[in-house]
Amino acid sequence: MDDIITPEDERREQDYKRLRTRNPVCVLCGYDKHPAALELAHIAPKGFHDDGAALCRNCHREISDGEKDYPYSPETNNTKMETIGRYLLALAEWFRGIASTLEGFGQWLLEQAHVLFPSQEEAT
Repeated sequence: MDDIITPEDERREQDYKRLRTRNPVCVLCGYDKHPAALELAHIAPKGFHDDGAALCRNCHREISDGEKDYPYSPETNNTKMETIGRYLLALAEWFRGIASTLEGFGQWLLEQAHVLFPSQEEAT
């Protein structure tokens, strides 16, 4: 009787479906403790495309705050050019966040290496 599906199992399946992955992790901060705390964030507003990635709720709010400075739907007769522009602006914002996370993780790894595996000079 191990094949009984619990309400929690059903919620997790809905989370995985919503996030489009069975291993969701925030692409900005690395949060992966609970899929219900993650959201599928569109790279640019939904009216422009349907691409996205998982973000925790905090990172999602921070990254999407800048979108409030622009309209949420195309305003010109050249929607293709406008869509590409919005997508590139949004990607630049995401890359800034990812770069910051990578920098912090790199610094942490170097610190851990010095603590756990000191050179002979550091050990003496």
